[in-house]
Amino acid sequence: MTQAEILKHCQWDDLDFATLAVDSALLGQSVTVRFMPAFDSGRVITEQMVAVLNDFLALTPAELPRVKQLLWDDCQSDFDNIDYGVQPGEGEIYQQVNRREFGIYNAEDAYAKSNLQHLSIPEEELGLRHRYGAIDFEPEWAGHGCSIIMQDGRLIAAYSNDWHFSQYESAQE
Repeated sequence: MTQAEILKHCQWDDLDFATLAVDSALLGQSVTVRFMPAFDSGRVITEQMVAVLNDFLALTPAELPRVKQLLWDDCQSDFDNIDYGVQPGEGEIYQQVNRREFGIYNAEDAYAKSNLQHLSIPEEELGLRHRYGAIDFEPEWAGHGCSIIMQDGRLIAAYSNDWHFSQYESAQE
């Protein structure tokens, strides 16, 4: 997709963020894309933002198991670290209680219990060597959300609450 096509079809809000619906081969459905230019930069879609969108559009269904695994990893981490207020039964550990309470036992369950929100494409941070976007989900186990981080078209991590893309910049490149 080109910058001109995006600008022709996107909708702008009062904060100068743009949204656009695209068909995702990866997810097999329409996905809302949120373009988030830097504060006070105006209604801008940069070439890097276009490249991130095209990275996302190039993802195939073969990469869906990676999305599911990253959501499952996030789920397991939360189940290990969050007390949801359900008391364990005799001999039960919190991980077991949480799995039972949420009905999530594997990557397929984690994906099924995650509501796709949108693809977020913020304007690039200064100093980053890679292109980044975030596929944002609202999973049942995490009120703070879960983002699948995309770096140069690769699904590399799950992160909750916010994106700090600089943490994915490797000093060994």
